[in-house]
Amino acid sequence: MIDIQKRLNDLNIQFELLGEIRDGETSKTYLGKFENKKAIFKLFNLKNLSMKTNGYLDLKITNQLIENNLFPKIFYLSKQHDLLIYEYISSNKRLSLTPKFIKQLGTKLSKAHSIKLPIKHISFKSQLINYKKILLDHPKKNIVNKAIKLFKDIPEDKTDLVFSHNDLNPTNILFNNEDIYFIDWEYSSINSRYYDLSKIINSYNLNNLDIKNFFAHYGLDTDENTFKVINYWNLLDKYLELIWSLVINKIYSNYFSINFIEDLEVKIEVLETKIRQ
Repeated sequence: MIDIQKRLNDLNIQFELLGEIRDGETSKTYLGKFENKKAIFKLFNLKNLSMKTNGYLDLKITNQLIENNLFPKIFYLSKQHDLLIYEYISSNKRLSLTPKFIKQLGTKLSKAHSIKLPIKHISFKSQLINYKKILLDHPKKNIVNKAIKLFKDIPEDKTDLVFSHNDLNPTNILFNNEDIYFIDWEYSSINSRYYDLSKIINSYNLNNLDIKNFFAHYGLDTDENTFKVINYWNLLDKYLELIWSLVINKIYSNYFSINFIEDLEVKIEVLETKIRQ
């Protein structure tokens, strides 16, 4: 168990914890004050497995994220101590999908995908291979093989490779009625732009008009293959949810229930059937 207060005291950080926000699979998140400024405290806790996460904590990347107003201001960062403290952003909890929001979402995602990366950076392919190693003795290890095959089968264009967030669900997108910020970049890597695009489309259940607006402000020219690729990435995303659940269950016994796992398997079957039609 990680003791956030002990860690902060050991580092001589002036702080006040106001409460725990989330006890997640890979980190614990708290609301508090850092030098009298409202802040988010994030303590990572995956040292017991060699996970290909948190590549975004490279200063060359975080500086660009902040300069482009893609991530809140960072108050404190220490990879050695698995600690990140950043500015608290008040987000609209009752978000309506207005044209303004979708426009900003497309524009901001385009900026995120334009981030310049270090020469050697984590790739999505290496993340998949790493999951395969972790689940090598798991009874459901064949799921990773299926995901890797699907990944290889998706038509690839090298120009589509970008700095991808890889987990852009609504909880990781903050909107304060003026601007949009993306948080929780733990799983980011070099990947196809279509993963983030498909994740947003499906997470917000965007209709055709919304998608057109979203793509226009992202700057994407579409053709007959665009939505086919989007559907493939939507399927691969469900595979990733399942694989990640199995990985976490290996670390923390029964973190995800059997029903949750089985529900993901059903969703994968439905999507595969839809794609085959």
